[in-house]
Amino acid sequence: MTRHPKTGHGLLGHRPRGHIQAGLSGSWSAVLLVSALLTACGSSPGATSASPGLPATSRAPASPQTTGAAAPAVSNVFRSPLQSPQLFVTGGATFVAWRTSPTGSAAVRSELARITATGTIQARQRIGAYVLQVLDAEGSLWVAALSGSIPASETLLSLNPATLQVTGRSQVWTRGEPASAGQVLALARGGLWFAAGNRLVRVSLPSGKMTATIALPGATSSDVSANAAGTMLVVGEANNEGVGAVERRDATTGALLASRRRLLGVADPVVAGPVGSAVWMSEATGMMGYVQRLDAATMTAAGRPCADGIITRTCVFGTNDITARVADGLLWVTQEGGGNARNYCAEPASGRRLGPIEVPRPNVDFVLTIGPHQLFYTAPGPKASSYLRHEPIHRACRAQ
Repeated sequence: MTRHPKTGHGLLGHRPRGHIQAGLSGSWSAVLLVSALLTACGSSPGATSASPGLPATSRAPASPQTTGAAAPAVSNVFRSPLQSPQLFVTGGATFVAWRTSPTGSAAVRSELARITATGTIQARQRIGAYVLQVLDAEGSLWVAALSGSIPASETLLSLNPATLQVTGRSQVWTRGEPASAGQVLALARGGLWFAAGNRLVRVSLPSGKMTATIALPGATSSDVSANAAGTMLVVGEANNEGVGAVERRDATTGALLASRRRLLGVADPVVAGPVGSAVWMSEATGMMGYVQRLDAATMTAAGRPCADGIITRTCVFGTNDITARVADGLLWVTQEGGGNARNYCAEPASGRRLGPIEVPRPNVDFVLTIGPHQLFYTAPGPKASSYLRHEPIHRACRAQ
């Protein structure tokens, strides 16, 4: 069912809106400085050894490994409560990240683990930052992470996918904000695009060399997505007041090709796709949110304009956390507590509903990731923690 087992296209994770900001301290502004590439073998993004780029790594045998200092108590991610858990299915493997530093702590620390189907940890790595996204490509596991220091730094790490040993890093210092949801990494035209606040950074693969930076004037947050073939690139961006745009950009150079501007949300609009002729965007407006279909070539809305509160195939209103994502060639609309009207899979071109997304307690369970045969979600745990859970995908939502 996996559309692209090497790069992870078609398997998409999700970060709830506001999920990152709740764990970071300090004020943010729209200043970004990309530093020289740095590399080290430790797990802290603050290392300062100079390097021309992120070296590619060869895969080690997939034997159980524990890296870093003494292993934490967690041995099975489905049996222990976790802080801010995230799950990523990429490169034919499953990875889980969670916070290990106290909520509200200025020093943000995380744990990243590769797990078995039953949740047992095979390999682990301590990350001295908040993990934003994990993506397997060209023999390396690429990890985007964000520190909570002032100024903040977004770091792109390369890891050995089997052992999770850190093999290289580049660092981006920023006073901007991370994307509120969606992706900060996307593969297109043989390169890795990294959405970093008010600019896009292109990294050549497999060398890891930074080859271009594209300014997003006025933006303080951004996210990025590409189609499964890696031939089309779309970006969501917004300033610190949530005024933003959805853009189609050249997948090789990053040049602007088409845009839908003056979107009035509270954060960057989240983009999903392109898939066929469609791009799906999600936007939180403060009082509510919505999902809408756009034409992939022109970034214009398809069909009738969205009418407040009216649900159609191409425009679905809900709360601020309503989100559209594309996985396994289908559209997935999710919202915590949204019931069947806002938790379903659909045809990506038309938005026609195919089947429900079912979780045991829809009012409190939150869908994180759509995997090849199952969906992963969080259930409430003790003291603001969560339990990771998984359920089979409804038969109507399996590969067509």
